[in-house]
Amino acid sequence: MEEARGVGGVVRRNAWWWFLVAGALEGVAYLLLTAPVRNLFSPMLSAAAVLAILAGIRWNRPRPAGPWYLFAVGVALFAAGDWIFGSYQVAGTMVPFPSAADVLYLTGYCVFAVGLAALGRLSAGGMRWAPLLDAGIITLGASTLTWVFVVMPYLRSHLSALPLAVSLAYPLADLVLLCMAARLLLSTGVRSASLALFTLWVAATLAADALYYSTLAATGSPVAADLSDVLWAASYAFLSAAALHPSMTATTRLEPRSQKRLPRSRMAVLILLALMGPLLVIAVDSVHDQPAQAVVISAIVAALTLLLVLRIWLLARFAEAQADEAEARARAAEDALRAQASLQRQLAHQAFHDALTGLANRALFSERLEHALGRDTGSGETALLVIDLDHFKDINDSLGHPVGDELLITAGHRLLGAARRSDTVARMGGDEFAVLTQDLEGMPADRYAQRFLERFRDPFVLSGHRSVFVTASIGVVEITEAATVNEVLRDADIALYVAKDRGRNRSVLFESAMSLAQRDHSRIAQDLRYAITRNELALHYQPIVDLTTAEVIGVEALLRWQQQGHAERPPELFVPVAEKTGLIIPIGAWALREACRQGRRWHEVHPRLGDLSVAVNISGRQLMDHRFPGTVRQILEETGFPATSLVLEITESILVADAESAADRIRTLRDLGVRISIDDFGTGYSSLAHLRDLPVDIVKIDQSFALGGSAEVDAGLIEAILNLGYALGLDVVAEGIETPEQADRLRALGCPLGQGFYYCRPMPPTALEAYLATEATLTSSEPST
Repeated sequence: MEEARGVGGVVRRNAWWWFLVAGALEGVAYLLLTAPVRNLFSPMLSAAAVLAILAGIRWNRPRPAGPWYLFAVGVALFAAGDWIFGSYQVAGTMVPFPSAADVLYLTGYCVFAVGLAALGRLSAGGMRWAPLLDAGIITLGASTLTWVFVVMPYLRSHLSALPLAVSLAYPLADLVLLCMAARLLLSTGVRSASLALFTLWVAATLAADALYYSTLAATGSPVAADLSDVLWAASYAFLSAAALHPSMTATTRLEPRSQKRLPRSRMAVLILLALMGPLLVIAVDSVHDQPAQAVVISAIVAALTLLLVLRIWLLARFAEAQADEAEARARAAEDALRAQASLQRQLAHQAFHDALTGLANRALFSERLEHALGRDTGSGETALLVIDLDHFKDINDSLGHPVGDELLITAGHRLLGAARRSDTVARMGGDEFAVLTQDLEGMPADRYAQRFLERFRDPFVLSGHRSVFVTASIGVVEITEAATVNEVLRDADIALYVAKDRGRNRSVLFESAMSLAQRDHSRIAQDLRYAITRNELALHYQPIVDLTTAEVIGVEALLRWQQQGHAERPPELFVPVAEKTGLIIPIGAWALREACRQGRRWHEVHPRLGDLSVAVNISGRQLMDHRFPGTVRQILEETGFPATSLVLEITESILVADAESAADRIRTLRDLGVRISIDDFGTGYSSLAHLRDLPVDIVKIDQSFALGGSAEVDAGLIEAILNLGYALGLDVVAEGIETPEQADRLRALGCPLGQGFYYCRPMPPTALEAYLATEATLTSSEPST
């Protein structure tokens, strides 16, 4: 089976040129032989051509196949005519004219013309005027030759009407065949081997007819009839080979060529054909002597001229369309250039401006700062301000990033409104802004910074009509000596940190001594990162006692840092650093876990202290961290410490900064069962009435607030706090009790709880555990020095 398929494939691929070879051999044999039997070669070749075309249709399967079936029918009609004509010649009898063979030949021409028209319509994709006009010009040009050398001699002959009509029908059929073939080839070009062979078929047919009928009309008998017969036989071979060639399937799917341009070679041919008529009128005597013939040729020339005018009109329309298209492309290019320029401006703006606020970004600010540093800096009239929003992260965490972004936009607009026209205001990133000002004209830079602080006195009204009070801290650098951009920005950042350390909502002018303090700050931050892993942190505990019975009812956990090779660092030194760097989050979680673990141990070892509470201080950063409630829940579950025995202490200043958000976070923590205590009450400048709105359980009166400068108790104020606490169901704890007189006065005023050096200093857990084991109640003791 595979072998048969292989043989069949070879036959299909090579059949076309085998047929050409056979046709060539037939032509040679026809010319060499003189016997009458040679007149049957052409009928046999034409019959074989019919079979070859049908085989090509079957093998190549063109879609649609209709035009090729028409060609097969046309060749079959020619083959039938050849058999009739050849039979007369073999028999040696005169071939009658006209005969049945002529009917078959002329019918075949009509079928060929229809097939060519159908193939041309398929390939051209419908009516295309340019190739049709060109084909018409070629046909009219050929018609002048046909008229002069074929038609005129026949008209001068003495043929009767029927022979004359049949004689004239052949050149007319050739002109139609020429027109259809020219239209096809001018539409598509010769793009395949099959189409090239197809073109040779048309050319051989027309050449044979022209040679035969022109000489027959002129002399009464054909000249070189054998050559005409060979050309007709070659036409059969060419058409059969075109059908057998594998590229035949593409002849019904040819894409039309662009007809918008007229090639120079075609233009030359068209002009030559247009001049053919006048040249013939001048050159041929028979035409010159017969005005009627000249009129016919003139009519042909007029028609040809009309077609040329129409063709030129098409070219003119194409030129106009090209001009319009070029103009449209020019406009599009101009629009593209404008769009590109706009895009470049937009990209340049985006590259040097903050996308959120529209202010200059760090890149543009650094460029302008570098330019300012290159100027004379000895006058001190150039200054850099770095501005940071206080507690902005708390707003982002509590109200969400969209509100935070809105706040940044509004803050940027306020800063821009405070700046002078010549100043550069930039957003450096996050909630940090910067202002570069030059030519202060004697105004101190720190006083100029007050203009920007004043812009934060009024609340920010954000979405949902929410009012938020936000302050700012400003670090100021007066540029008085040569420095780099990084050095100036570093000094401004140092001054900014100092401003925050001093309580925020202020500006601080950089001094060289601040660099040393900043280096200490950086060193502490670096060492603090490893404090947990190196077991350098510890908790000390200070008892909270009942002032009436001196019984210990709770303890407060206080953080200590004992760095190896150093003295114990006080909390006021490293806790602010932990707050700024964010290390307070892991350190606070460690302290909370350690305190709960120790509290659980005391409950187990000293069952009589089952109600002992443990208070742990938490920072504002911890409170505003959305993960903190989950951390508390996890630690309580891990340690098994009762939530009711855990007290979370929050400084009053945290609540004042954003009372609404802080209250929401506190309610979430209280839902876990823990209690909330306000530490250092009185330092946050809140009113006693404000205490009613806070979801807390304990109030701890700050020592500096409860005791006057002479260490005497301000009885009236403490009584007010105590009365409000009783009314709200809050426990009240007095902090910093250092003398027996203070304890007696607080006890007399009805303060139930207290803590301080008078009762006990903070101590490690082992010492406190031993103390609790030996003392049922704490005895009065003088504070140690």
